[in-house]
Amino acid sequence: MTVGIYRYYGSGPTAVDITSVGLKHKTIDSYEFNAEHPIPKPSSGYKYGYWATIALYSDVLTEIYSDPKIYSGGVPSVPEPNPNNYVAWTGCNLFIGDECTDTYDAATGVQDDSGDELVANHDQVTAETDLLATYTSLNMKSVGLVGGVASLGPLESAARVSKYCFLQLRIGTTSNAGSLVPATIYMRYSVTS
Repeated sequence: MTVGIYRYYGSGPTAVDITSVGLKHKTIDSYEFNAEHPIPKPSSGYKYGYWATIALYSDVLTEIYSDPKIYSGGVPSVPEPNPNNYVAWTGCNLFIGDECTDTYDAATGVQDDSGDELVANHDQVTAETDLLATYTSLNMKSVGLVGGVASLGPLESAARVSKYCFLQLRIGTTSNAGSLVPATIYMRYSVTS
């Protein structure tokens, strides 16, 4: 029994545990951790991945949850040595919607070209912040529990325990072709038994 980070996608939505696998930003609203549907480098302006919706999900029924937060390990550097040929985050930003909500909104865009920009096209998001440059262990973003309650639990069955967070990768004209250095995103919470 665990608490994990789940990705939600499609019209349903479909939920998948990404805690140990990771999240890949792509030009399709589907969970596929592979090199298909990459975000192309734009000749001008920006291209976007389809926004990714994530939340905490738990099948630990006995706990009482509170205070979920999200943060990152900062903008990662290219490792030395670099056997996977990762490229730097130059010209790239990972944004998080300033609003975390209980309402799921399926990502939209043009497959294999660009996702629609988060703020202009998401029904609940009115602003965004650069997740990697802003939210670290010293400055975590509050997410909130399902329903906006102060504490949640014990659970009757496995369920989403946090509000949805919406992430979007933006690629600019100064970006390098290739796979970005993997960034680390954390979600934490408090529990009482």
